[in-house]
Amino acid sequence: MKKIINSVENIVSEMCQGIVLANPSLELDLHNRIIYRKNTKKDKVTLISGGGSGHEPAHAGYVGEGLLDAAVCGDVFASPTQVQVYQAIRKVQNAAGSLLIIKNYSGDIMNFQSAQMMADDDGIIVDSVKVDDDIAVQNSLYTVGRRGVAGTVFVHKVAGAAAEEGLPLSEVKRLAQKTADSVKSIGFALNSCTVPTKGTPTFDLGQNEIEYGVGIHGEPGISRESIQNSQTLVQKMMLAINLELKLSSENEVAILVNGFGATPLMELYIVYYDVAKWFAEKGITIRYALVGNYMTSIDMAGASLSILKIDDELLHFLSAPCDAPGFKQTTYIMPEPFDLSLQSKQKTNQSNYLRETNPSLAIINGQFSAQNMIYLIDCMAEIIIKNEVYFCELDAHAGDGDFGMSLAKGFKELKHRFEELSCIDNNIGLFLEEISLILMAYCGGASGPIWGAAFRSAGKSIGAKSFITISDFANMMQAMVEGIQLTGKRSFGRGAEIGDKTLIDALIPASESWHFSANNNHSWRTAFEKAAKAAVEGAKNTESFAAKMGRAGTAGERSIGFPDAGAHALGIIFTELSTMMTFND
Repeated sequence: MKKIINSVENIVSEMCQGIVLANPSLELDLHNRIIYRKNTKKDKVTLISGGGSGHEPAHAGYVGEGLLDAAVCGDVFASPTQVQVYQAIRKVQNAAGSLLIIKNYSGDIMNFQSAQMMADDDGIIVDSVKVDDDIAVQNSLYTVGRRGVAGTVFVHKVAGAAAEEGLPLSEVKRLAQKTADSVKSIGFALNSCTVPTKGTPTFDLGQNEIEYGVGIHGEPGISRESIQNSQTLVQKMMLAINLELKLSSENEVAILVNGFGATPLMELYIVYYDVAKWFAEKGITIRYALVGNYMTSIDMAGASLSILKIDDELLHFLSAPCDAPGFKQTTYIMPEPFDLSLQSKQKTNQSNYLRETNPSLAIINGQFSAQNMIYLIDCMAEIIIKNEVYFCELDAHAGDGDFGMSLAKGFKELKHRFEELSCIDNNIGLFLEEISLILMAYCGGASGPIWGAAFRSAGKSIGAKSFITISDFANMMQAMVEGIQLTGKRSFGRGAEIGDKTLIDALIPASESWHFSANNNHSWRTAFEKAAKAAVEGAKNTESFAAKMGRAGTAGERSIGFPDAGAHALGIIFTELSTMMTFND
């Protein structure tokens, strides 16, 4: 177990102190682990929520203007005691009364309601609402009935805004209950969380498995399924939620895409994209949206989706300002509608433009035609796209792991536009220059400038020729080397050389091999094969020295023992190209 803690026993108390130290508007009752507002209006209904810790920013992160007045922090995934809740009620009580917002877990229900009874006995005005938005199960080992999960955030928001406006307790409760009744949630996990006291994951998942229908305490879900893409998961979740909400085009909704703690925001926004698309296809308007970590499960990877059916009344309170450590909102602007017309422009994996080696595209009588070049580049694109993940894995040894993705992105775009490019009539140089613009625009990171410069220089070298010789090809390769080096010189003061551990370590030997073949009247077949071997050997040599430039430059000595990803990729590309070309010479 890897956790940034001091001791398991003090996790919650030290976290609470850290929250209050970082947020001067809050106070802490350390003994009872209650976090509450310093300055609450004396005549407003006070809101109290809480539960087990490990769900941050819930619940302490929602103590602030327009949200909660107090949060009670239990042990990790364990309800606070009834005494803690009772002391929280006493801490923020006033003549307007208090409302408890309780998630439907057995421990929370018993402790919060017992505390409410104690407060009633003391003559304190207090009421409560129960949130049970999780549609995954009717009952579980952890609760009686449906669990209260991320939909609770919407209840906090609506009730908090209503209380801030000065509405009486009966109205604040009505709006909180209306929200709780109108929100439905379901979630999935990519891996389990690790509870500090246990020290190991709560459940184990295979590499290609997900747990569907999980709660927020790391408990297993209702089914174990194969990993699916975002669109498929969203369709499945929305089918289940819509069976409950029975949405139509007349309805409006609020959406919460909630991360469980270890899911990158990138992925959460992809989920939201697919959710927004689903609603657009149904003609349902999204009026309010939240994306991020709002109710987590420590370090679990996964997400939940909460849909709230709203009207103008609920939207009014959702849109109101709030200011708490975990949730800040000023002027709220309605989300942009999803433009379904853009879907026709979405890219998908495209099959080969020229699928198999075609005898009519053979290099005949030593003449390499424009059609040969088209076929060569098409094959190169296929090789790069096929090896995208492998090239990323190579790059991860001494770089940042994105080389394959960055390079493949440009060549995927090239494949989508290949047919229009191949119509460039017998002008090899123009064809290569047009490719360079695509690679510059779509290859990520350093791959765009490097590969774009290589193809641009290649095109300038060939010019408007319809056929080229081995000597022309050798000059083209040399121009690619010089184009890359000039790009490096402009950016870093010098271009890469052999020994710097970059793709130059493979490209220069390949270029020299082409010149050797041109000078010795080798066949095209021999020239391709020798150049490929030279590139492979050059890439292999990069294993023995530290990087001085390029993607692994910052790794220094740590890069020893691994080949440069760019050089190794060139070796693979040139080797496969030498087997895919057809030679009749």
